[in-house]
Parts: sequence; C-alpha cells; structure tokens
Amino acid sequence: MKKTLGMIMVLALAAGIATHVAAKTERKDQPKRRFVEEALAEVGGVHFPEKMDVKRISSVEVGDTYYHIFEGELDTVGYHIIVFDNYRNYLGYYKSDFPPCNYQIENSIALDSGTVDQNGKALHYPIPIHVKKGLPPNIQIAGMPTKFVKAPKKEASETEKAAGEGGTEPEYRTWTIIHKGKEIPVRAIYIKQGAGKVHLKAEANGVTKPFAISSLSKEDQAYVKQFK
Repeated sequence: MKKTLGMIMVLALAAGIATHVAAKTERKDQPKRRFVEEALAEVGGVHFPEKMDVKRISSVEVGDTYYHIFEGELDTVGYHIIVFDNYRNYLGYYKSDFPPCNYQIENSIALDSGTVDQNGKALHYPIPIHVKKGLPPNIQIAGMPTKFVKAPKKEASETEKAAGEGGTEPEYRTWTIIHKGKEIPVRAIYIKQGAGKVHLKAEANGVTKPFAISSLSKEDQAYVKQFK
C-alpha cells in the first residue's frame, strides 16, 4: 500500500512538473521574425510598407500574458511599433518617430527618445498597456498624437465553416480563455472539436490552436455544444 501511494505521489509530482514547464512555455510564446514578416506580408497594405526592415525587440509582461514587440524601420522616416499577442496573433501597430527598445518599464512598451537627462541617463517614452483593456487606441508620444492601427479582420472561408444545429455556421467572435483565473479575450472562429479540446483559428493571422473546452467561459462552452 505504501509503495503504491509512493508511486502515485511520484507520478503526481512528475505531472505537476510537466504541467509547470508547459505553462511556462505557453505563457511566453514570442514569434520569430520570419513568422512576423510573413504575417505582415499576408495582411499587406499600410501594415507592411515596401522595404520595411523588421527586428525583434522585446516581450512585455502584462498580468498573466505577454505582448511581443517588433520594430519596423521604414524606408523613408519613422518606425512601426508592431505588436503580437501571446498566441502569435498580429494585433496592429503604432507609427512613431522613436523606435521601440528592450528597456523595461512595467506594463509598458518602451521607446528610445534618443536623449538623456542631466545625469546622463537615457530617457524613454512609455506606451502603457492596461491589464484588462489592453493597448490604448490613442496615445501621445513626445506630445505628438498617434493611434493604434488595428490588424484588419479576416473573413472565414467556406471550407472553414462547419454548420451546427439549425444550420448555424461559425463566425469570428470574441472567446474568453480562462488561464490561472485570468480572463483572456481571443478573436477567433470555431474550426473543430474533439478529445475535450476545441480548435480555434485566430482572426489576425489565421493560426489554428487547440484549447481545453474546460478553459472556456460558460457562454463559450454553450456555443461550442451546438457544433457537436
């Protein structure tokens, strides 16, 4: 009996360690530069100007999630401050005369002002990120107003649609993923489900990922049931 209990404890500990490691990996999932360039190229237009040089800068931890920051140096003048969420969804960009940098400011994207204070310490302009509301739609950088240019919405193709009860078809909507007690909004469309998981395709970049159905809000779980 003792031997059996000991084995159970070891297995539980191993599972706990594995879960902890997986959670750490999931929490900070910064996309590679090539992935970012491909996502921007797919969106095109003002989001991917000709000859824009993309560089990976930093990740900003806000609450229990991360925002991943990239610099897009323009061929003419200025920069795009490019933002992805922790699910590799392209969110949009701010345009600024100042580049983003890896200086750490709590809950903020840091921009390099190119100047120093009287003690010779570099000065930075912050773009604050609200824990619940996320990126501000309008901000001022060095007194200059700028707005967040959101990634365009993507329409679901016919092959992605799976009719539910009464002929209901999936559509892009805001899902609520509950992670460690925190509600994380995700814009996505239902693709399929099985083995206790639902597969959602992100609206911003078309990436499909599985989520445990139990991690969805009650409203989302009810929504998923119609597609069984």
